Amino acid sequence: MVDKINLIVNDASVLQRLRDLQVRLTDRQMATAYREIGADLVESTLRRFETSTGPDGKPWAPLAEGTVLAVLTRVKGAYGKRGLTKKGATAKAGRKPLVDTGVLRDTLRYQLIPGGVEIGTNRFSGEWEGGAAVHQFGSRNGHIPARPFLGVSADDKATVLGIFDRYLRQSGA
Repeated sequence: MVDKINLIVNDASVLQRLRDLQVRLTDRQMATAYREIGADLVESTLRRFETSTGPDGKPWAPLAEGTVLAVLTRVKGAYGKRGLTKKGATAKAGRKPLVDTGVLRDTLRYQLIPGGVEIGTNRFSGEWEGGAAVHQFGSRNGHIPARPFLGVSADDKATVLGIFDRYLRQSGA
């Protein structure tokens, strides 16, 4: 069973330009525009992992101390007789939310759907015990805070509108 959560862009200016394009462009030309939008939105989402920020520009909640310490137990040489070593301190300072293994980040993809494009990951979990859902929305028990990575930022919106405008100009509109 594949679980799916949809985040829908419902912005009047984006939707109007999309309707304008759909009238003027062939399905093949629309698919090309959607591929460009998908690639740009995936890149934007990847940058959120680098900056630890959500689509709204707000920083993600930092990792809990217990999470950082649990990760450090896997770092060889992180602890010495007197506690955290220099190597351990460096590893601790470099810890960022959602990038421990890189699996979530590395599974971000886009796919064309009829009339649009979807951006996401196959790492969602129907039981919310892990995977992307718990990171996007937070755990149901509140122990893991939401760290939204999927969504459309103001810059993303401008990018999408710019792509639509370029295709409209190319179509002679």
